[in-house]
Amino acid sequence: MRGIHPRRRDGVWLVVLLSGQLVLMSAHTRQANGATALENAVAAASRPLVAAGAGLGRWIDGSLRFVGELWVARRENTRLRAELDRLRTGLERARELERENERLRRLLGMREHLAPATVAGSVITAVLSEQQQMLVLDRGRADGVLPDRPVLAWGGVVGRVVEANAHTAKVRLLTDPSSGIAGVVPRTGWEGIVVGRGGRRLEMLYLPAYAEVLPGDRVVSSGLDGVFPKGFGIGRVIHLEEGASASPRILLEPEVDLGRLEEVLVVVEGTAPAPSGDAVAAAP
Repeated sequence: MRGIHPRRRDGVWLVVLLSGQLVLMSAHTRQANGATALENAVAAASRPLVAAGAGLGRWIDGSLRFVGELWVARRENTRLRAELDRLRTGLERARELERENERLRRLLGMREHLAPATVAGSVITAVLSEQQQMLVLDRGRADGVLPDRPVLAWGGVVGRVVEANAHTAKVRLLTDPSSGIAGVVPRTGWEGIVVGRGGRRLEMLYLPAYAEVLPGDRVVSSGLDGVFPKGFGIGRVIHLEEGASASPRILLEPEVDLGRLEEVLVVVEGTAPAPSGDAVAAAP
């Protein structure tokens, strides 16, 4: 302002000061809403920030509530899963007990039919390979179990005792490659020897080529071997193959599920009588 006359310069400053005073006075003047213009201006300028802060607060609150509810839901889900597993375990245990009771009832009925010539035993362990098919029982010489005694189960013949200690015995199953039992086809009366082929396979030998045997025919023990009792199920014919030899190839499936045995009967006195009626009918 060097080029401005001192009097004009003082006038300019006066105008500026008066304008500023007027602005300050208007800013402090109360409006209809009871707030000053300055307060209204500040409120208007900060309104978006306040709205954004409120929205952020609601989002954070909702997120925290969601996380809390999710944690509660996961904890409840874990509890319900544990309860479901417990109930499933209990149900499976009840079913197993029911199956065991059914097996024992059948075994008891079979033993009553054969009594007093048998003793019941439980399977301790099993060796089921192509080369060897054996069971170990929890009964032995102290219980009257001796070598060469026949072993039965609900449904038919299991095998024979090959070794007996004081309290355990080893049983060779029908499916063992070293086993053999005299069998007969009740439908036609044809007789032969049934031998083990490992796994779940049996083969009937020494029948003439003209023997009337069909798939589905049942083969039972004939008693001619002097070891196994007469009339107990051995297996059913599943394959019949006629060849050039004098004897057809006849494959059987064991009547007893030898891989799932849990209890058996060992004949300990003489020879058990032939079963009658449904005494040893195949288990369903």
